[in-house]
Amino acid sequence: MLLDISKSVTLRSSAADVWAFLREPARVAGCLPSVHDFKPGSEPGRYTTLLVERLGPFQVRIPLTIDVSEDAAGRQIVARVSGDDRAGQARVRGEVRATVRPSDDGSIVEVASEVEVLGRMAALGAAPMRRRGDQVFDQFVRNIGFVVEQSHG
Repeated sequence: MLLDISKSVTLRSSAADVWAFLREPARVAGCLPSVHDFKPGSEPGRYTTLLVERLGPFQVRIPLTIDVSEDAAGRQIVARVSGDDRAGQARVRGEVRATVRPSDDGSIVEVASEVEVLGRMAALGAAPMRRRGDQVFDQFVRNIGFVVEQSHG
């Protein structure tokens, strides 16, 4: 099942300040609900983390590998995500992109994800998975806004 979710938030902070924040993967990971133990991996731009999520009757603990790259000219960060839980309930593969652009009031952050979820968890169907995905990404963009505006006011 493919989850394609996009969100945006307008911030009073400058695009330069928001871009500087997004270039710090550990700080960005701190804005994601359900993400634990975010650590640098074996190669530059590679990180590992644990996604702990409950959806319906399933609680999954998915160790993830995240490969982060950036397009400085376009002010876009791309995180390629992959992982499998040990119980066989979910397999996750996909990409999350965050783009920053200036606006009259500060900046706009757009977050888009295309993540495929397979396994027993996908059997719950698109509606509950999309609803939970929307909740997670709503919280993520709110958290980014809070952290950046607290840091750069």
